Amino acid sequence: MNDDQNENSYPSTEYLARLRKGAIFYLVGGLILALLRFVAGRIVLALGAGSVICAVGIGWLMANNPNNKKTGALLTGVGVLVMLTGIPHPILKVITATLLSIITIGSLVMGVKHLILYFMAQNRKY
Repeated sequence: MNDDQNENSYPSTEYLARLRKGAIFYLVGGLILALLRFVAGRIVLALGAGSVICAVGIGWLMANNPNNKKTGALLTGVGVLVMLTGIPHPILKVITATLLSIITIGSLVMGVKHLILYFMAQNRKY
């Protein structure tokens, strides 16, 4: 049998789906964090958005899947960070805004990385 006809030489659909979901999760999350970074200056909006993110994170923490627990911990931490960004203390505001910016950039970079890996995996054989 020719190697081009071997079905095992192509990436699994599970692997492709994982890359695609990761790319969407990180890119959408990064864009939402970028929007929250500009909105978080107002304490009411920061507390509201942060509490919603924390609630989603706590829901994911209660899941049985270890990957969901990691995501839940990340979302809970980001929610707390968004809430702290709204507090009008000058030093705390600078620290939390800087951390939120770093997380936003990291999330967007991870989303682009997963997207590139997804497209490379579709065109590559193992």
